[in-house]
Parts: sequence; C-alpha cells; structure tokens
Amino acid sequence: KGWQLVCDPANQGMRLKRLQEELEGVKTWPSPKVALEQYPTAADIAAHMLLQAHEMGDIDSALVADLGCGGAVLGIGAALLGAAHVLGCDVDDEAIAIAAENRDAYEVALELLHIDVCLLSEAPRLAGLFDCVLMNPPFGTQRDSRGIDVAFLHAALSICKQGGAVYSLHKSSTRAFLSRTLQGWGTVPQVLAELRFDIPRMYRHHTRDSADVAVDLWRVSAGASPLPALSSVPRTMTSPVASSPVAPLVAAHVGERRALERSQPRRGGRGHSRAPATKRGR
Repeated sequence: KGWQLVCDPANQGMRLKRLQEELEGVKTWPSPKVALEQYPTAADIAAHMLLQAHEMGDIDSALVADLGCGGAVLGIGAALLGAAHVLGCDVDDEAIAIAAENRDAYEVALELLHIDVCLLSEAPRLAGLFDCVLMNPPFGTQRDSRGIDVAFLHAALSICKQGGAVYSLHKSSTRAFLSRTLQGWGTVPQVLAELRFDIPRMYRHHTRDSADVAVDLWRVSAGASPLPALSSVPRTMTSPVASSPVAPLVAAHVGERRALERSQPRRGGRGHSRAPATKRGR
C-alpha cells in the first residue's frame, strides 16, 4: 500500500516524494470553469499540505472533508494517509464525476456530495462532525466571486468539530485580512508555510504562459463559540442540489463513528506546534 510507505517516519523527504508520486496520477477537470475559479492543486502542493496535517495528528483515523474537491486529490491523499472516512464536496457535477473515477482508480473509501460548499453552513446535520477539513478554495478574484474564500472558510469551520482543524490555501496578500477575520470568529489561525502556486495559462484573461502566485497554507483550529452569520455570500456558485440524499447518510455514518470513539479509550495528545520552513511548489 502506498500509504504504508508514505507514513514511514524514518525519512521525511522520501515520504514527501513518495506521496507526491502517488498523487500525480489523480486526474482533474478536462474543461475548467472560470466562473468557479477552478485551478487544480498540484501534486507537490497537495503532498506538502497533507503531510503537514498528518504530522500534526489531524488525519490518521480522522473524519475528513475535502471541500471544493475537484478531482479529490486532497481527499484521496487523506485516505492514503489513514483517514477513517473522507467526504468530498463540489458544486460542479463534472468535478464529482472525475473524483468518482479517481476514487475507483485509487480504491479508497471516499464519499462524494454534489453541493454548493457555501450551503454547508446551513446544514445542521453536518455541523461540527468532522475532525479535519482540507481545501484549496477559490481566491475570490473574479468580479462575481468576491468573498468566496471567506465563505469557504465559514463553511469549513461550520462542519469542523471544536478543536478540529481546517487546512486551507489562500493568497498571501490576504493574510492580514484573514487573520483579523478568523480571530474575530473565535478561532485560532496559524500560517504554517508560504508556498508558490504555479498557475498555467488556462483562461482568456490570462496574459502570461504561467503565473507564480504566493499562497499561504493555513491551519485554523475551530473554536467553541458559534460562528457569526456571513453578511453576504457569492451566489454565482450556488447549486440546485442543496438537499442531497447523501448528506443524511454521511451524517449517520459520522454519528456511528463518534459513538464508537466515545466507547473506546482516548488516544494521547496530538501533534506539535513547529511551523515548517518555506517551501516552493511547482
């Protein structure tokens, strides 16, 4: 199994290289949609993000959600690293179809939910159910998508349990704003690393063959206080399938898992607080 080699603590560099190689086979959308700001997460970026979360004790045996999953590279990586259950969510039906193909190719346990991620904030059955949320959300740079990055964070924290962790990628230029916003929500935000995200020419408004964008890898620990309601949420990404029958099934599965956890002895403390050195992506 790939994850058994990846999780060998003897050599961190080999672990990163091995996981990156595993994830390079994950397919992405054949026709990305500019309105959804669809940019694939490169295997090296995904591997760095996943191993950081794994080292901090947030993936192994955890209930994990991959929001705006696309081809589900983060969700598949989490499953390879030993997550107990993974749910991938995306508003794009083509992305869900590709994610299903990837899931079958990798033979991992991955539930898929076709839904607008922003609506998860309004899904009480999923509130506080997940140990860890992974995502590479839209940056909100399009005219009709301002604030979508914050809306994704709000949705992620809504379904994350108290003390759980959200790992997310955001443009470094938004660092000060996101820090103020997240602290105002009663969470504990931390920038773990600054990465370089290489964006190839994909859309008409791109004028260069590629752009090297500085992005922050955030770890946000969910707080005990209820999240404030968002004043506005971009609606260009809403989906007509807000009430998917998968949601109650996932909630029931997660509820069973929680009951099993409560019946077993608690494991030791998690993770460490060391922030990694700055890394450079492809």
